[in-house]
Amino acid sequence: MEPDSLASSVAYCGLVCNLCFLAARCDGCKTANNRCDRDCSDEGCFQKTCCVQKGFSGCWECDALESCVEGIYAQGDRSKVKAFAIAIREDGMEGFTGNVRAALKRGLSVEKGKDFDNRTIAEVLAMLRQ
Repeated sequence: MEPDSLASSVAYCGLVCNLCFLAARCDGCKTANNRCDRDCSDEGCFQKTCCVQKGFSGCWECDALESCVEGIYAQGDRSKVKAFAIAIREDGMEGFTGNVRAALKRGLSVEKGKDFDNRTIAEVLAMLRQ
């Protein structure tokens, strides 16, 4: 994996598109080859729409991130993707992707239904920063 291939594939919400279960057929929501189930739905992706309207690269640039419960953040304190956006805000993109790489080396997966799901934001942040 290229050194910044993770950083360049981070979606508006904080999801790492290159590590998504759709990665084999989708290049991420910031590309023309977007196949994200959420973004391609009739409702569209709240996070993408909001970020584009505000001119943000991602939710981590928004002052309302911690209180947002819209779209993919509807899980509230159990949103791993929201935890990822918070990690980007707090650790920077390079720090976040470095932590993701370290987690992968430890055998953890960020894919849907895997190691980081069904955990609180604090738990996800602790797992990333181990």
